[in-house]
Amino acid sequence: MSNNSGYLIVSFVPLSVPTRFLSAAINKSRALENDFDVRVTNKNQEHCYFLLEKIGENVFKIRLLTHPNHFVFCSNDNTRKFKDQFDVRTHAFDEQRNNWIIENAGWSCFTIRSETNPDQYLFIADDFSNQHEGEFDVRTHSNKDQEKNLWFIVTIPNIVHPYGELKQHLIVQFRPAHVNSNYLAISDSHPQFKSDFAAKVIGAKNLSTNFYLELVQENKYIIRSASHPLQMLFAANDKKFNQWGDFDVRFHSFNETRNQWIIEQAGKNLWTIKSATNPDQLLFAVQDEANGKEIPIRTHPQNEERNKWHIDGFTQ
Repeated sequence: MSNNSGYLIVSFVPLSVPTRFLSAAINKSRALENDFDVRVTNKNQEHCYFLLEKIGENVFKIRLLTHPNHFVFCSNDNTRKFKDQFDVRTHAFDEQRNNWIIENAGWSCFTIRSETNPDQYLFIADDFSNQHEGEFDVRTHSNKDQEKNLWFIVTIPNIVHPYGELKQHLIVQFRPAHVNSNYLAISDSHPQFKSDFAAKVIGAKNLSTNFYLELVQENKYIIRSASHPLQMLFAANDKKFNQWGDFDVRFHSFNETRNQWIIEQAGKNLWTIKSATNPDQLLFAVQDEANGKEIPIRTHPQNEERNKWHIDGFTQ
């Protein structure tokens, strides 16, 4: 959707908290003189809409729809600096600090970084620092590989793309053949490795059970979470947190060969999923260790029925 001036009317939704919206505090709460504070609110209101103005290759100005003379900017003069992070506000000055580099991170997500300080990424401070009446602060920081940096750019009702979308990948669900009413899912932080996410099998289909299947070559794939697009399934062949000689399986954001899986047909609509770095290790759901709600998954070298999976939406 665009207005008569050719601007795109959009809202920005943080991937890490997709029920909230980027907003400008036009009620002047936590304002700095005539600048409006920028934060993330849980209500989709008038001041959650912005005008996206393209001024160069991947470079945009972001104006507030209700106050189109106000630009979202990176306060790189250290005013209201928080530790080593820059404050983000709106102001009525048309200057280079208003320019943002918007880049497609894939999977309908974008990073937004300051053109004047290109190592500074717009992020949602959902750790409650500088929050105001339940609304999260928005700042910039130099931590590149974080989901807090990822944003959906949305019109009603569609996600929009300021420029060409990357290749779209298959969205699939994985069901263990021996407990086929259950689904592979990304879960909470791993109990032993806090920077990783746990992988489980659960009894309900939801956003956490959707995965992007990225073809690497031939029958090798990366299995990436649709709800946490930076997180990829991998087999921990360093033997940390092994059970009974099996490899632990979890999600992490590091791009490495351990993220690759060999998918081979094992019958009609059935597949085995092997670690590409350790092809004798097959993914399986350990149903005899289920707790009634979740089933752990690992890899093992045994050839048995528990290694077979249904992959809904998959064609090879």
